[in-house]
Amino acid sequence: MRIILVLSMFLLVACNMEVDVQINGEKNEELAQSWMDHLLISGDLDAASELMHEDFTFMWMGIVYPGSEIHGKESFFDNYWPVVGELLPNGIVLTTIDAISDNDGVALIQVGDAEGINGEYDNKYVWIFKMKDGLIHSVREYNSDLLVATRLFKNELKPID
Repeated sequence: MRIILVLSMFLLVACNMEVDVQINGEKNEELAQSWMDHLLISGDLDAASELMHEDFTFMWMGIVYPGSEIHGKESFFDNYWPVVGELLPNGIVLTTIDAISDNDGVALIQVGDAEGINGEYDNKYVWIFKMKDGLIHSVREYNSDLLVATRLFKNELKPID
């Protein structure tokens, strides 16, 4: 009888934990999407900033273009975000096509549609968000850095001899 009671308790706890992960995952997904919307749709940088942890870090994870560095909250808005505006003066439309989330964070999978400074720029993105204290603690941006290099910075691909 004790074994049945212990197993029942274990199942109850496991089910509750799964519900908590789902609820927290949904909250994390909403938080990440809200941050993206403030940055790209409404342009409300103050609202985006309020969603960011005081120890926030951001890094574009490209390897072709040598400008990748870790940005804190202030550096993100002062150094990184203005460059995005210069490269994509008409903005970019990012459409979320999938998301994977849990208690600790979320991955947003998006497709982009934009006209860059050098013509058509349609890239695919994965944003990895980590959360802390109900805020965005870190963001890592993954996309085709070859498209960034060639379509936004006019770098040319050359064969290796």
